[in-house]
Amino acid sequence: MFEELNSKLEQSRQNIGKYQRLGIKLTDYRKQLNELEEKKSNLQAELKKEEKDYDNLLKKSLSNLFLEMLGKMEAREQKEYQEVIAAKLKLEEIENQLINLKNSIHQLEEERASLYGCEREYEELSNLKYRQLSESNAENAEKIQAFEEQLQSLKNNLAEIMEAEAAGRAVLAKVEIVEENLDHAHGWGTWDILGGGLISDVMKHSYLDDAQEAVNSIQTLLHRFHTELADIKMEENLTVQIDGFTKFADFFFDGIFSDWAVQSRIKSSIDDISSLHSKVDRVMINLSVLRKNTESNLTSTEVQLKNFIENS
Repeated sequence: MFEELNSKLEQSRQNIGKYQRLGIKLTDYRKQLNELEEKKSNLQAELKKEEKDYDNLLKKSLSNLFLEMLGKMEAREQKEYQEVIAAKLKLEEIENQLINLKNSIHQLEEERASLYGCEREYEELSNLKYRQLSESNAENAEKIQAFEEQLQSLKNNLAEIMEAEAAGRAVLAKVEIVEENLDHAHGWGTWDILGGGLISDVMKHSYLDDAQEAVNSIQTLLHRFHTELADIKMEENLTVQIDGFTKFADFFFDGIFSDWAVQSRIKSSIDDISSLHSKVDRVMINLSVLRKNTESNLTSTEVQLKNFIENS
């Protein structure tokens, strides 16, 4: 009797759930966008300062001449240039994150716009069904409607949990790539210190390049993961900061001290990415428990509704 109307109501409820989830995601993305814009502004100021420091150092002055005579000018120039490169790397990373985030916001806005009016449509369909059910049995109508609303809420929750799990798995896949490449880089770095020569140096930086590429992807994936967790009221402070692994240090400073500095940064980066891995793992365990509980509640509610309809 109500097959067609039930189908329309089901679709309308799904649209409302999606419309609301998209709204939550957009709010979170826009918050992240504001934070990144502020961070970009700070990094631009930092870069401008570093470039000015470098330019000032290159200007000939009496103090510069004394430094040159003492053999210190070259070292200072290299240090200032290294700081300029570091600032540029951080700024480029933020700019890439901003591009990805703005694209995500645009896609969500278009998707949400296509669902505009779904709440009004649901209200109209719900009132229609309620009137029809009330004509036959008002008490049963209210109970069935309550069951259906509970079912839809559970389905929405389950969809949000599964989306968060998918986002978490994407982060973990990239984290494992970073861990593997950093381990290789650390091994080649040790060999480099022991006199491995050009080959070990090239191999070390090749693995660092691969690790950095994966880290850049992780930043974007973490934004998505954070937003999905916000949907289900699970907030975790998930960030990773690995600023270029001081790769440029080897190219501007000679000797074992530079190699040790890079090895130290690689080890620190390994610790950072391991910590992130543990954090994501803990969240994924909580999501798994939450998903199983939600699936159980959904099945139980479906059985209750079926029994109620059959016995009414």
